[in-house]
Amino acid sequence: MWKSLWQQDCDEIFIDITTKEKAKLAAESAIVICILNMCFYRSRWAFLPLLIPGVFCYRELKRGLTDKKRAVVREQFKELLMLVVAAQRAGYSIENAFLGSYEDLKGLYGQDSPVCKMISFIGRGLSNRIPVTELWETIGNKYQITEIIEFAEVFHIAKMSGGNMAAILQNTAEIIEQKAETKKEIETFLSARRFEQKIMTGMPFALMLYVEVTSPGYFDGMYHNLSGIVIMSISLFVYLLAFLWGKRLAEIEV
Repeated sequence: MWKSLWQQDCDEIFIDITTKEKAKLAAESAIVICILNMCFYRSRWAFLPLLIPGVFCYRELKRGLTDKKRAVVREQFKELLMLVVAAQRAGYSIENAFLGSYEDLKGLYGQDSPVCKMISFIGRGLSNRIPVTELWETIGNKYQITEIIEFAEVFHIAKMSGGNMAAILQNTAEIIEQKAETKKEIETFLSARRFEQKIMTGMPFALMLYVEVTSPGYFDGMYHNLSGIVIMSISLFVYLLAFLWGKRLAEIEV
């Protein structure tokens, strides 16, 4: 019973995407489906097979939003470690150092920020006599952020062996900062390429719109017949494949 309640508490705190955000992503995916249907099929029966690219679109949008949220968590986690390092050097225990940083982080990011939820979670866990190392492992597993997962592993070893906590925390913060700087440099380098990709992604639809406006009915022969459906389906498949390929090429993990 106690474990069940604790697991429910974990799930409520560490949900990545809210219901409102999911509804927004679903609406954006529905718009994409409508655009694809208008350009490639113009049939209400096409909505069913177009659910497949719609689902992929939803997953990509959700992944992008999750990555942005994790970047925010990563930055706030770095600030938390710096505050804890200062508290450790002032003589606080590691548990009190984490809990004592709450007010400072609340002033920086707000009470509902991920880092404040982390500290509140740790506070409730400690009050239930759960080891702080186990709490950090739970946080790492929920957020699926490499830096937090690795920190939880090293923190557990250092806690058991009596290692230098301040040095470990500072080293982790420096690694996060270095990765952030490297990622910014990569983002700057790839920004022009990604802008070009966005232009090329919208170009087919812009051309179809231009032709449709300047020559009404030009594409009518491609709709509502078997040969047209086959040609349009192949074109859509090639377009989606090229889009996903280009998107993957522009992504570099740090």
